[in-house]
Amino acid sequence: MTPTYTVSRINATTHLIIHNDKFLEFPYIYVKVYDNLKVAVIIDTGCGAKSTKGTRGQTNLKTFIDDNVLSTSRGTKNWTFLVICTHCHFDHIGGIESFAKDGATIVASGYDKYFISPENLPQNSFCKAFGVDTPKYKVTHFADDNEHLFQNDNDLDLIALHTPGHTPDSLAIYDVKERWLFAGDTFYQRAATMPWAEEQDVPILFPPQGNWHNWCASLEKLLRLSKSEDAGNEKMLRVACGHATSDALATAMLDRAIDFGKRVAAGKVREVMRLPGKDVAPGGSLGDEMFVYWHDEGDVEFSMMAPERFLKDFETGTV
Repeated sequence: MTPTYTVSRINATTHLIIHNDKFLEFPYIYVKVYDNLKVAVIIDTGCGAKSTKGTRGQTNLKTFIDDNVLSTSRGTKNWTFLVICTHCHFDHIGGIESFAKDGATIVASGYDKYFISPENLPQNSFCKAFGVDTPKYKVTHFADDNEHLFQNDNDLDLIALHTPGHTPDSLAIYDVKERWLFAGDTFYQRAATMPWAEEQDVPILFPPQGNWHNWCASLEKLLRLSKSEDAGNEKMLRVACGHATSDALATAMLDRAIDFGKRVAAGKVREVMRLPGKDVAPGGSLGDEMFVYWHDEGDVEFSMMAPERFLKDFETGTV
C-alpha cells in the first residue's frame, strides 16, 4: 500500500505534505503552524479526497493535518485556519472545501478576481476538464501585492506577492521570519523522487491562460526580492514550489530559471515535440491549441511546455 499523504518538516514552523493523487500531479502542500496564536496557515490543498491514488491513511486533508501536524504535542481543538491559494488549478484547491466549511479564511490573489470568479472557476481550474467536482468555497480575502497577511489582527509575517504568468491569479508568499519563499507553480525543478519511491518528471507548464511576458516579469520580481533579502544575511533565502522543489536556495535557483527562460526564447533549448493540448493532459483539458515541449539534452534541472503562440511572444521580448 502507498500513502495518501506524506508529511515532513522543512523548517522550524512549516511542514511539507505531498498528495499521492491519481492524476500523478503530486502537489506540494505547506502547513505553517503558529503555536502561540493557535493558527495554522495552509498553502494550497492538493487534489482532494476523491482524487487520491494512495491507499493508506486518511483521504481528507484537514483530518490528516489534524492527526499528523496539529496533534503532535499541541492538540487539535480551537485551531483557526487560514488557507492561501497560490493559484486556482484543481491540484491546488481540491482539498479546500473542508476548511471552508469550518469557517477558514481563504486568501487568493487580487490581481484578476474575474479569473477565479464562480462562473469561471470550473473552466479555469480545469476541474471540469479533469472530471472532478469544483470545490465549493468563497475567497474571503483578495490579497494586494506586497500585502502583509493578518489573522485576527495578528500580523503573520507573511507577505503576498502577485506573480502572474503561470495563471493570472498566481500568488507567491514570503515568510519573513523563516526566510522562505513559497512560489506556487511559477517555477520548479523538473524531477523529484516521491517519499513512496515514485518518480516525478514535470515541465514548467503554461496553460492556455498563461502569459510569457508576465511570467518573465514575475521571475525578475522574485529575484529582486531574493537578492535584497540575501544582502548582508548569513541565512540565505530558500524557495519552496508547488511541485518537485521544497527547499532550494532562492537566488541561485531563480537565476538558473531565468537563464533557462532566456535560452528557450532564444531557440537555444532543444524542442522535443509539438502536440495538441488535448494530448497534454487528461480529458482534453488544454483544448486543441498546439503546445511545444522544450528539454535540454541530459539530466537537466528544468524543462518547459507552453502554447505554440509563445513563439511569437519570444520575438517581442525575452526575460
